[in-house]
Amino acid sequence: MRFIVLRHAESQWNREGIIQGRRDSPLTPEGHSQITALWLALQAMPISWVISSPAGRACATAQPLAAQFNCPCRTDERLQEQSFGMLEGLSHAQVLRDYPDAARRIFSGESDAWAPGGESTPEVAWRMASCLLSLSADHHNQTCCLVTHGHALQALIWKLKGEDPQDDLRQYSHHNCGYAIIDVNYGSFELVTWGMATHLLTRE
Repeated sequence: MRFIVLRHAESQWNREGIIQGRRDSPLTPEGHSQITALWLALQAMPISWVISSPAGRACATAQPLAAQFNCPCRTDERLQEQSFGMLEGLSHAQVLRDYPDAARRIFSGESDAWAPGGESTPEVAWRMASCLLSLSADHHNQTCCLVTHGHALQALIWKLKGEDPQDDLRQYSHHNCGYAIIDVNYGSFELVTWGMATHLLTRE
């Protein structure tokens, strides 16, 4: 089974530098333009399902894509963003001021860093990978578009690249509406490509 795994379109808090995690904010006008550019990039792919994180910003990305592909759209809790616990709703500047140690480790891309009351990267990577494995069993030989979040996708790519604890996770980051292609066959993962974002450079 082939998965197109993408980060949701730009949200208001993305633009303002506020940590969202499990909290939410609406898409920006730029975000809606990104969805159009993404659809144009993916339109030749035989996508038969769109499955989204339940977050509003992810659903607002997924629903117009499903409408364009004329396919079902549903949500899956396992595609949620990494929980950042007590840091959610704070700006980067506030986090640096109030939680300097956690901020330093998270913002520098350390794989074993986590926010007070939040999830670790390995926990997020495990639930993302388990989601793909179970979906591949349900939708064998189909192409499915998964709409998730920046840190969740980053953790998944880190896992598929070997889970090196010395890795700087920032190298696996994705732009809003950037995507990766992952094949899952008989419980085995193949990371076909990741960090795809050239379509975002060509929109009018």
